[in-house]
Formats: sequence, C-alpha cells, structure tokens
Amino acid sequence: MKKTILFLSLFILGCASDYNKIIKATESAYYGQDYDSAIPKIRELYEGSSNKDKLLFLMEAGMIFHTKGDYVTSNKVFKEAEDLADNIKVSMMRSGLSFVLSDNESNYTGEDFERVMIKFYIANNYLLQGDTANAKIYFRRLDFELKEMRFMAPEYRQNNAARLIDAYVSESLGRYNDARVQYKNMEQLIGKSQNLIADRYLLAAKEGDSGDKSKYGAGRSSLQAYDSSMQRTSPENEKLSEVIIIHEAGKSAIKMSRGKLMEDEYFAVALRGAVEVGLYSKGAGASLTGAIAALSIAENPIPIYKERDPNGSLPKKYFINGVDVGYSDIMNNYSETAMNNFNENYKTLITKNLTSLSLKIVAAVIASEAMARAIESSGKSKNNDLVSGLIRVAAGAAAGLAVSQTIAPDLRCWRTIPANFQVKRVFLAPGEYDFKVESPGSIVTAAPKKLLVEAGKPLFVSVRSYSN
Repeated sequence: MKKTILFLSLFILGCASDYNKIIKATESAYYGQDYDSAIPKIRELYEGSSNKDKLLFLMEAGMIFHTKGDYVTSNKVFKEAEDLADNIKVSMMRSGLSFVLSDNESNYTGEDFERVMIKFYIANNYLLQGDTANAKIYFRRLDFELKEMRFMAPEYRQNNAARLIDAYVSESLGRYNDARVQYKNMEQLIGKSQNLIADRYLLAAKEGDSGDKSKYGAGRSSLQAYDSSMQRTSPENEKLSEVIIIHEAGKSAIKMSRGKLMEDEYFAVALRGAVEVGLYSKGAGASLTGAIAALSIAENPIPIYKERDPNGSLPKKYFINGVDVGYSDIMNNYSETAMNNFNENYKTLITKNLTSLSLKIVAAVIASEAMARAIESSGKSKNNDLVSGLIRVAAGAAAGLAVSQTIAPDLRCWRTIPANFQVKRVFLAPGEYDFKVESPGSIVTAAPKKLLVEAGKPLFVSVRSYSN
C-alpha cells in the first residue's frame, strides 16, 4: 500500500511552475523602462535555468537590450538564441502535440515565425547601427526561412515587415532585383496596397523602367518627399535620402489558462470516453466515477493566447519639424500570428494529446486498484459489494486527484516582444529634423528626438511604444 501511495505521489511532483510568475519581476522592470534592473534579473533567470528554458530567456534578453538601445549586446544574445533555435528546428506547435502532461518539462523550442523574428531583430540591430551590408546577410537567411514556411505553414505566419524592410535595404544597396522579388512576394500575400504600389513606382524610377513606371504611376502621389523646409517635392529627386521608421507597437498577446478541463464540453466528453475504454479493458471500470469526479479540479492543459494591449497596438502618427507626415502601416502582427497559430488548432491539440492523457489517468487508476485490493484482502470488506464499490470509487478519486495536480497549461511565451511591427518611409533632404511620435494613451519608450539625415545614406529609426 505504501508503494502505491508513493507511485501516486510521483504525479504530484511533476506539477509545473507558472512562467507568468517567473518572468514577472523582469517584465515589470522592462515595461517600467528600468532596463538596468531588468538586465540582471533576466541574466539570473538564464543562468539559473535548465536547458529547456534557455532559448526563451535569450529571446527575452535580446529584446531588453534592443529596447535599451544596446544593439551590439542585443545581437550577441540574439545570435546565441539563433544558434539554439536553429539546432532545435522544432516548432512550438509540434511541442504542443507531444505528451501533454510534460509540456512544461519539455524544451521551449519556439515557433517557426519566432525563429524568423530572431533573425529579423539581428538584421534590424545592424540597420540601427548603420550596417546595411550585414543586415542584408541576415535578411537573406530570413528569406530562406520564409520560403521554407510558404510550403509548410499558413500564409499568416509570413513576416511582411521583414520582406518590406529587406526590399528597402536591397534598394539602398542597388540590388533592385532582390527588392522586386520581395515586393512581388508581398503582392501575393497582402495584395496591392497603395503604399506597395508607391514602392513599386519608386523602384521603377530608380531602374529607369518606363513600363513599370506607367503601370504603377498611381502610387507616385503616395510617396512622401520633402525638401529642407518640409515642403513637398519630387520623390525622384536624387538628392533626397530615405528615412525608414520601424515602430514596435503594443505588448504581445500572451498565453493564459482556458479554465477547468472538465468545463470544456468537447475535451471532457472525449477524455471520459477514452478513459472509460481504457479502464474497462483493464477491468478497473469501478474506479471510473471517482477518477472523473476528481479531475474536475484540473486545469485545461492547453492554454489560450489572448491580447493584452489593443490600444497600444494601434497605428501611430509622426511629425517631422512639426509637419504631419501621417501614420505607419502595420506590416506584421505578431499577436495575431501567435493567436491564430495556437488557438485555431485547439481541437487538433486535444485529439493529439488525448491518448497520452488518458493513458496517464488509466495508469494511475490501475495503481489505485492495487490499493483497493490490498484493503479488501485485509478481510474487512470481503463479500460486501457496497463497501468494495466505495473503496474503488475512493481509490479512483485519489488517482484522479493525483493526476489533476500535474495537469497545468504551459504558459511560456515571448512576453517582451511587441504586438505588431509598423513601417513608415519618408524622403527628406539632408539635414537635422525634429521628430515626434503621436501616440495617445501609449508610452513611447524608445524614439529619437532628432533625425540626422545624411546624403546618399538611408536612416533607419526605431520606435517602441505600448500602454501600461
């Protein structure tokens, strides 16, 4: 009997920790703009973690250094994350389809679109240091990942912010064919938006392609080009330099509990059926009632992604020398991608995990049957069907309770990343300009107050904002 109790207790020891609590102090410091406090906290988490969580902590750390403006250190961290993620090469979805009770004990692998995001940040960090050549190297690596995903994953996982900025970088390097390829990819994915038509017109103008200039001529008026007095001027003016604003807006959607497992009708019915079949095949059907009843305290092991900063994620307006130059466009919505990727596959996740979960419950109940038989062999309940039945119900309940305490959703997710990425391109004459972001209800934590525009050199500007 002691061995049986010990066996059941092993289930309880597997209860996983809550990532929300683990990251809370680091996240509070980060969103409070106290980076000097957030950095040692995330370093302590990384150094004290097992291998299973190292990728996630590296991703969080890379974001903290990036937002702080330490792009060199951010790239060192993100490159370590890149190596680790590329070696794993297994998506978070596949991890979710594995043994459901051990999700929190498995390696955090990251999703395919998160591996792309790591490379995207490395490329952007290079751009923010003025290093377009190394940025282009990473955009090539990133493009390889995106091409692979187009054959294996839904279109919503594509990163159009990365494609657009890659096109701008390619133009600045005179690699016009690369830019054209990315614009065509975007046309297939999001259609011909007015800004995309404008970009195609400008590319045609740079190449001297009269056919494409005529084809995309309607986009010319959407190009925003200004002289040193901030008066509109010709976008074909070769003396102008481009300013590309990369705005990281809002706080990303995060994983949360769906609630109690047995309150989900679909999951509850499917699980009860699978457990019932398993128990009757093992001759332990009498313990079913107690086991199922005890599972009522168990959390649904499959979490749900939910938005947490809808207002902070809205498009933002910019002013240069007091002139309204309009809003940025949302080119990549990380929150929507994460939610679609996980939430839309809920029933599939249940189906894939059902066998593993039911086997775990059946194994615990079989062990409880041994305990029931040990009690019956003492002689007190011999030839008493009622007492024997009650013993088995109680034993089943003990088994269900033990398993229930091991079932918890894996809430690990990238919490410091923005909800979306917005992009804005403006053409300015060389010089120094005042820069302001209009962001009602949001905190702008990273944005330059001045723009120093140099002749013949693109300027990439990073902006970070969110609501608290």
